This record gives sequence, C-alpha cells and structure tokens, in this order.
Amino acid sequence: MLGPLAGLNDPWQPAVLRLVQLTVHGAKSAGDKAVGVCGESAADPALAVVLAGLGVNTLSMTARSLAAVGTVLNSVTLAEAQELAALAVGAATAAESRDSVRARLPILAELGL
Repeated sequence: MLGPLAGLNDPWQPAVLRLVQLTVHGAKSAGDKAVGVCGESAADPALAVVLAGLGVNTLSMTARSLAAVGTVLNSVTLAEAQELAALAVGAATAAESRDSVRARLPILAELGL
C-alpha cells in the first residue's frame, strides 16, 4: 500500500504527464524512438487523447477498450489533442487535469463514458 501517497497514484497527475512528455522528447532526440503506454492509462479514452497529444506513438490495451478509445481518438485532430495535452500538463491537480480535458471532449458523454 502507498499509505499517505495513495492520492498521488493517479495517471492524470500533471507531474506524471510531464514525465511522459519529457520521455517523448528524449526519445525523439535519441533517433526518433517510439514511446508506448499500456494498461489502464492507455485504455482511458480521454487520457489516450492526452497521451497522443504528448507524442506517445502506441497505446496497448485490452480488446474491449479498443472501440471506445478509437472512437474518441478519431473525434479529435492532432492539434486538438496537443491542446488538451497542454491543458492536462498545466493543471494543478490530477482532478483538474482530468476534469478540464473531459469537459472539452463532449463525445465522452455521447458515448456514455
């Protein structure tokens, strides 16, 4: 258990997203290496948009998550994903990061996500 740090165990933490952003930047600097994210973070349709906006090349998730993630990703342009990523990274908290991005993705409500 993480005890007092459990509240920080959230993939929407702006500091975590900034680390992903720095990893992507480093990978590009090292010969345009690919950066992938797997698991629950990749399977979250809103977070998948943010990860794509940060420059993540591949997302790996369970088959049951593919349709929702694909639909949401197809609803935004790369420029929009990059704007949402900047918004998420610039947030003060994980909740603010998540809520501000979700508020700008109306397709999530349309899909019941």
